[in-house]
Amino acid sequence: MKKNANLFLSLIFFIALIQPIQSQTLSGAFTVTGAGYSTAVVSDYQCVGLNPANLGWKRNSHLMNVGIGESDISIYSEPLKRSLVNDLFNSNKTFSSEERDEAVENFTNTKLQLEGSVSGFGVSFQDEKIGGFGFIVRERLVWDSQLNEQSSDILFRGYHSNYFDSLSVDPFTGDTTGWSTSAENVTELFEGTHLDMLWFREYNFSYGRSIINRDNFTLYGGIGIKYIEGYSVFNYSYAGNNIRAFSALNPVLGVDYDQPSPSKINNDKYQRVGNGWGLDFGVSALILKKIRIAVAVTDIGSIKWDGNVYSGEDALLTDIQTAGIENYNIFDAEDNVALDNLKWGGWEGLENKTTQLPLNLRVGGAFILNEKFEFGTELYAPLNDTPGAYDKVYFGLGTRITPVRWLRLSTGMVTGGETGTNVPMGISFIPFNNSSFSWEIGFAVRDIITYFSQDKPTVSYGLGLLRFSFGNLSSSNDSSSITLPE
Repeated sequence: MKKNANLFLSLIFFIALIQPIQSQTLSGAFTVTGAGYSTAVVSDYQCVGLNPANLGWKRNSHLMNVGIGESDISIYSEPLKRSLVNDLFNSNKTFSSEERDEAVENFTNTKLQLEGSVSGFGVSFQDEKIGGFGFIVRERLVWDSQLNEQSSDILFRGYHSNYFDSLSVDPFTGDTTGWSTSAENVTELFEGTHLDMLWFREYNFSYGRSIINRDNFTLYGGIGIKYIEGYSVFNYSYAGNNIRAFSALNPVLGVDYDQPSPSKINNDKYQRVGNGWGLDFGVSALILKKIRIAVAVTDIGSIKWDGNVYSGEDALLTDIQTAGIENYNIFDAEDNVALDNLKWGGWEGLENKTTQLPLNLRVGGAFILNEKFEFGTELYAPLNDTPGAYDKVYFGLGTRITPVRWLRLSTGMVTGGETGTNVPMGISFIPFNNSSFSWEIGFAVRDIITYFSQDKPTVSYGLGLLRFSFGNLSSSNDSSSITLPE
């Protein structure tokens, strides 16, 4: 493997730290991340991929909304305390013997989850007569892992693990190999271990409009269609003596299974290794001009992987040629036994493989008390088991408060999944906000409690600096645009 693969993976996340994103999760956009709910209240291009029905109503009287580089990233770490989360991207540190033992203990049966997306560009046009159109280009990356004791031990100790009971040294190269004289099948050895990663880019075009429009009830419907470029996927899962293992990795990562494949890419360039299509559907309603309710099903579709595709099979783990990784950077591709030296099973090259998108259901509601106070709730449920999907249902509730025209505050509570209960918080400023133009900037975190404690942190942020709206319909009396002032 190539060392620049580590730099590349780190770059993905650190780009997210200095530029803005939008995530597939419960929150979704920086304007609502701090509230813990989104499906019933986000509109314009921000609802693309979340609930396209909301393109049928406007958050203000402007015709167009544009956003550049909005972002959202989250790292949930059971293995490491908050003060050590940055070490996940630090390859300069070298473990002492005691720290290596501590790393094995920290990563045994603990969950590590990273997710982020970069919305490079989003635009929408909304008119109450013809409906709303939205388009967004979004990059997503999701990592989820949990190691059992044996896989954690081998990951950090390599051939010093107790599993390997003998060593040999090549007299010509000096390379050390650890051997097991009582080799076990990987399905038994790694029972309970899973590692998942999904990385793709979507080009999503959506449309929404009102279907029923009465004085005290308006119903909206919407649909989104997305073209998808797949950049990497892998899934290593061992449960009940069964193995589910496959991968299709970007050649820039430099991972080589040393096996032929009809889909093998013989270069190290950054390129897609799959493509596919997806659909989003949503409905929403405004009742008595005070209550919003919404239901959406998103990410219906699949990706056909046709580059560097391999399928894993059960096999004996007999030897290894690494002393284990030397720091907490498990994303380091050089000498990372998770991707190279540790053979998770026998590998067979495939011409292609199709995986489903992380299909999900969103149900949300909001009550608009007045121009300054809004309260909302949301339920997020995964509908399949595939790389990129959440493992359990999430529930959120919260509020958005606009004390003055140029300031909005939000907070709430999100619970469920395997990441505990979080308290999100956000703040947005609207330095320009008039009948012809608005500019909004904001920042949010998914769990403010993380910054006052160390255990099981959710280190996160949502950020937007370049969000604009413009164009005015002075004659518009569209009551469906009632929401908090922007």
